[in-house]
Amino acid sequence: MSFEKFVKSRFMLCEGDDDKGFFEALTRSLDIEFQICHVAELNKQNTGGVSAFGSSLKGIRITTGFRDVLKAVLLVANNHVAGESDKLIRNALFDSGFTPPVAQGCRGYMDEKPVVILTVPMGSPGGIETLVLPAIYDKWPEAERCVDAFLESTGANAWAKGKSLDKARARAAIVGFHERDPYKGIGHLFRNGTLSLDHPCFDEIKQFLKDFDSLCSI
Repeated sequence: MSFEKFVKSRFMLCEGDDDKGFFEALTRSLDIEFQICHVAELNKQNTGGVSAFGSSLKGIRITTGFRDVLKAVLLVANNHVAGESDKLIRNALFDSGFTPPVAQGCRGYMDEKPVVILTVPMGSPGGIETLVLPAIYDKWPEAERCVDAFLESTGANAWAKGKSLDKARARAAIVGFHERDPYKGIGHLFRNGTLSLDHPCFDEIKQFLKDFDSLCSI
């Protein structure tokens, strides 16, 4: 747990460091200021993933700056099973004594602070890896030709969990281009500008972020 206080009026909480790195780069490119954390930074167990939103929201009211600095909150989760993450986060908000949004595109309230839920990709199942894969293939088109063949040869293409398969596709496409550090994550590659945010696969989320203040009436 490393989060200490709110220092910006907009706060975004996401599942993990890859999500955090991507959204740090994206909001910077749009010149929209968010303080961005992932859930493990807000709970004592240092636990990540959508199931950790509950423990990460429990003590947020007493965090320095909640009353006088914070104006709006965006909670971001992967959308591996349609509707599941949204439901888990709404339950986490309710269990913490807040009023969850009735649906995506609506706002709830953390006391008087508007709160909005965003699942990624918007409107379809998947995760951050699903969202960014077109940009990865655009950067390294030679990888696109062999990733599916590699997954088929290993049997990974038959994995039951779609989220694991999406992670495997992204990792397989990236790893061969980073001899010094084959474990480079998606978040790091967006932070340092290796992967471009100009791909049209990001247009919908860019527009959502541009509309965030209007949605929250701030």
